[in-house]
Amino acid sequence: MELQTIDGEPDPHAAEVAQHAVDATATAYTRSPDIDVEQELLAQLRDRGLAPSDTTLQELATAIRSGHRVQVDRRDGPVG
Repeated sequence: MELQTIDGEPDPHAAEVAQHAVDATATAYTRSPDIDVEQELLAQLRDRGLAPSDTTLQELATAIRSGHRVQVDRRDGPVG
């Protein structure tokens, strides 16, 4: 999983911060399944100062759409 700050700096708390963004996006998707999950997740991550790679964004969005609980693990990507 590739997560860094918008400034390109590594963040030791990136996985925890990303988890909050994933949870917020999953909640929004549950309430309104017609949202664009990738765009919502990207906005949530950027609001928290993170810039995911395209691959990470796609993996997380796919996991959210699966309907399972998504747990962010910085080393291995989404687990869910």
